[in-house]
This record gives sequence, structure tokens and C-alpha cells, in this order.
Amino acid sequence: MPTGGLVAIFAHPDDETFGLGGTMAYYAERGVPVTMICATRGEVGEISAGHEATPETLGQFREQELRDAMAILGVTDVRFLDFRDSGMQGTPENDDPRAFINAAPGRVVPALVTVIRERRPDVVVTWDASGGYGHPDHIATHHHATAAFHAAADPARHRDAGAPWQAAALFYTAIPMAEFGRLMDEMRARGIDVPDIAEDEALMAELPRVEANCIIDVERYFERKMTAMLAHRSQITDLDPFMRIPEDLRRSFFGREYFHRAHPVLPDGAMLSDLLAET
Repeated sequence: MPTGGLVAIFAHPDDETFGLGGTMAYYAERGVPVTMICATRGEVGEISAGHEATPETLGQFREQELRDAMAILGVTDVRFLDFRDSGMQGTPENDDPRAFINAAPGRVVPALVTVIRERRPDVVVTWDASGGYGHPDHIATHHHATAAFHAAADPARHRDAGAPWQAAALFYTAIPMAEFGRLMDEMRARGIDVPDIAEDEALMAELPRVEANCIIDVERYFERKMTAMLAHRSQITDLDPFMRIPEDLRRSFFGREYFHRAHPVLPDGAMLSDLLAET
């Protein structure tokens, strides 16, 4: 398997398609290697009405859904870390000793370092410190992936995890809060009910955010991205709030993907349109 390209590190199946599904498709179509690492199988997520999964089998379904979504996007290298979904903040699942948020860095980071050193990516992409909307597993993923990015390059660390590798750049996904706000405003102006998530706009705005300094136009992959999202059918259906947004607005919002290059730091005002750019 060719090395280089992109390693994406996220917490649950479906995290990836929302934030960088189009970007994955863009690079995969060009023959750039893409590896997807998922920390958990999303075992304690909600189950869509009418879906055949049960709380006992949800993890199995979600694993296959991720593989199906990645196949739609052209990604064949999918890996799981085998930790358990921790659930939303303040839920009983947080206390499960198998939960990802309870995993010591000494268990998580070496596993990620091993993959980074094996795949020798040009870039690593993961959640920012907000975890998107504050999910504890997303935030844990941010910390572990950031640590692994740096540790993979250090020959003194994790010597049994392969030869050191310094990826050229570390990117965080950057939720475009201004664009999200404009989307909600336009829906209200049209007299359309806004998605339930809009009720959390104020809370989301208070989370630690990074500003996008890389925006990728993925409008060409919009239909494929939507199909990949619906492959996560235990979580997302045609009745999902985001899927009921008028197509012109949905295409505008999901047709661009936003990232923040955290390392090396970009000069103020710089804006990239490619994760693999050398600037």
C-alpha cells in the first residue's frame, strides 16, 4: 500500500463524513492515500427510528456503516482503535472503564503513533479543541491525535512503534460558525423550521474555536458526500434535520470544508485551498 497522503483521526463513525467527506473523496480520486482511524464504534449512539440495530448490536452496524461510507468516498484503509463510545457529557456511559475518555494516553497515543509511522502521511487531520460541539470523545480525540502527531516524529518515544515519521502538517477541522449562522438566518427568512441543533448555537459559539485557514471547495462531491452521510443509516435518515434543509442551502453549506493548520503555524492572513500545500 502506498504511503503518504492523509491520515484522519476521529471518534465515531459519521464524524468524518460531515467534516471532511468531500476532501477525502477529492484526494482519493487523485490517487492520494487516505487512512481513516476511528477511536470507537459509536456503541452508545442513538438509533434511528425503524433501524434494526439494538443497543447490543449498534457498534457492529456502525462499523459496517463507516466502511460503506468510506467505500462511497473512495477510501479503503479504515481502522478502529477498539475503545468504547463514552456517550454525551454527563451520561452514565462516561463512567464505563472501557470508555474512550477513560483511556490513558499511554494506551491511545502509541496506537496512533504506530499507524502514523506505518502510513507516513503528509498530513494528519483531527478534531479541534471544541470537538465540534463539545462531545467528550471528540475532545479526547483532539488531544490524543495532537500528541501522536508530535510523538511520531520523536525517535526517543515509542521505539517499538516503527521508525520515526514527521508528517508535514497537522490540521484541525474548523466548524464555520459564521456560515452556520447565515444558514440558520436564511432558513428563518424563508419561514423554514431550523434544525434542532440551532437551539445550541449559543453553547456552540462558547466552545474554543479555531479560525479556518484552509477552505476546500468540494461542491463537485456534494452528492457523493450526501450519499456517504446516509450510509450511516443507524444515525442519519432522509428525515434528519440536516437532510431536510433545502438543497440549494445544503449544497452551499456542505460544498466547502473548513480546516485550521495548527502545525506548522501559517502566517496571519494566509489562506490555503489544499491540505497538501507547502505554504
